[in-house]
Amino acid sequence: MLILLVCSAAYAVVFGYLSVLRFESFNSSVDDLGFFNQVLWMTLHGGPSAWTTYSETSFNASYPWQTSSFLLLVPVYAVFPSPITLLLAQSIGVSLATVPIYLLARRYRFSAWASFGLGGCYLLSFQLQAANLNDFHLQSFYPLTFFSMVLFHEYGWKKWFLVAGAVSLVTNPMTLVLTVAFLGGQLLKESSPGPTLSKLVVRLVGWVRARNVESLLLLLGVLLAVFEIAVGLIGQYHVGTSPAQSGSQGYFSDFSARALYFVLAFVPFLFLAFFVRETLLLLIPLLAFLALGNISFFGYIGHPDAIEFLVVGLWGLMLFAKEHTGASLLGRARRSIRYRRSHSFKTRSVPHPNFTVVTAVLVGAVLFVGFSPVSPWNQVPQWVGDVNENPSNIVDVTPADHFLTSVIALIPENASVLTQNNIPQLTGRDTFLYATANGPRPNISQADYILADQSTDSFARLWYSFLQPYVRTALNSGEFGISAIGYGVLLLQRGFHGPPELIGPLPYSPSEMSLSSGYRMGSIAVHPAQNNSFFWYGPYVDLPAGNYTATYHLMIGPGASPSASIITVAVSNHTSSSKIVYASSELFAYDFPAPDTWTDVSINFTLDSFVSSVEFPGLSPTSAAVIEFGGVTVTVEHLALS
Repeated sequence: MLILLVCSAAYAVVFGYLSVLRFESFNSSVDDLGFFNQVLWMTLHGGPSAWTTYSETSFNASYPWQTSSFLLLVPVYAVFPSPITLLLAQSIGVSLATVPIYLLARRYRFSAWASFGLGGCYLLSFQLQAANLNDFHLQSFYPLTFFSMVLFHEYGWKKWFLVAGAVSLVTNPMTLVLTVAFLGGQLLKESSPGPTLSKLVVRLVGWVRARNVESLLLLLGVLLAVFEIAVGLIGQYHVGTSPAQSGSQGYFSDFSARALYFVLAFVPFLFLAFFVRETLLLLIPLLAFLALGNISFFGYIGHPDAIEFLVVGLWGLMLFAKEHTGASLLGRARRSIRYRRSHSFKTRSVPHPNFTVVTAVLVGAVLFVGFSPVSPWNQVPQWVGDVNENPSNIVDVTPADHFLTSVIALIPENASVLTQNNIPQLTGRDTFLYATANGPRPNISQADYILADQSTDSFARLWYSFLQPYVRTALNSGEFGISAIGYGVLLLQRGFHGPPELIGPLPYSPSEMSLSSGYRMGSIAVHPAQNNSFFWYGPYVDLPAGNYTATYHLMIGPGASPSASIITVAVSNHTSSSKIVYASSELFAYDFPAPDTWTDVSINFTLDSFVSSVEFPGLSPTSAAVIEFGGVTVTVEHLALS
């Protein structure tokens, strides 16, 4: 048990750190993490049903009965009101599930090492790890509450069983369905063989009158499920599309995507679970969800709903190893097959529980190596995450992230903000708006500040594309001034005049550029000594009106004549219909003091208005020398609207 606790603590530390790292590098989302953070913040500052992220709805309108489960987190959140609290609580809650798993296995008379193996198999699950890094979701606590509920049921601890069961019911619509199925299965086990429906109803009424804890929880779960269906959530959020999502791209999954999700979510427990009758009842709602759900995440398994599949599979594995359920089925199958010599297979019993667990651990370890978001050998990261949860978004905090953090500090806590999906740091306030493809359209008249992040991070650039029209409208309106700019970050403040309070450089590395010729070598781009039309182009960024200096970091190889033309650097706006060159400079070999030495070459340019898709290309490289490119840094000299 001690070794398992150490492993669980290590898991909590590692995945807690990675979750916070994603948050601090602005690779988390307002969707989910920001929603939940704002609900808890508003609970402390107004009421448990408040939710202003979308001005057209409220928390209870989307999660009508889950407020009660949120209240359990309020005391912890009140001490440190931040999304980081939710991320750390999630990793700790996920890791703590190993305790009831171990104790339940021991209750089932597993050896200490087999029980440890089950806990280790749980922690090794790449589905669990990917879901853990998927921002924050309440169902991440479901392994802890479900296995605690089963453990307390085994020991007959009714009060604790009620507590764990009640929390399982209110965690998530899918966990509600699974918990109801589990409770129904327990009541069916206690019934006489072959009862009619009327007898079951009479028996259930009797159990309720006798205050049977299973029946009381089941009745509560059924009432909650009816309420869910009545408000349309299961029909809109989990099975169909909500009004905000209708017609949106991405909310579709074909049969192959569903099949992949189904297999990966159950591996390595899928086969075992099918031979355990008790888990078959829980499989039915999961299969219905897979068949009917119109949800985009069926293309990958990093979604929290994979945790619910994992719970069912792991419980099925435990029961399989405990009871050897399915031995007779396998035996009959073997006896039905004959050798050509008329020799039948000998009936074998299912392997010893320890052997079953060891096999599951080995399979889980192999899958961990191949698919875990933290595995360096993961060759298909898209299977464990889409753009929101891709493990490649676990990156170190950069100077751009530090700058954005400093910019956020300029925004007062009571100010209304309009921003984009990758900045959940701002959700703990009364009025928070963000721009997405599918949500209600925010109105800039509601915002005191507009924060844009078109930094080098592709995750940020994606969400900035939805905010860009509001930035342009705000700048053209004359109602906003620029109070901070740098590293792709732009902070607009209503009624602001004067120079920005915070200015930083605008660096663009070769990795952000597209190469028309040449090749990449580490962090630089190299062009051989040959004539081409383009070396690099991009990165297509938005800049407000003002005066700027673009500095190109270049180096050439030896052998060029001093008067030889090397390359032309430029600043331009190139669209499908037009091309505007704001500045350019042809560079000769004499512009480089010495070969094989980095040289900074600067050109000045002016933008008269807000310009989209500004690029800093390298044009017409020649065969005079090898050219190495180390990036472009743009410096803000003066902003016209400041």
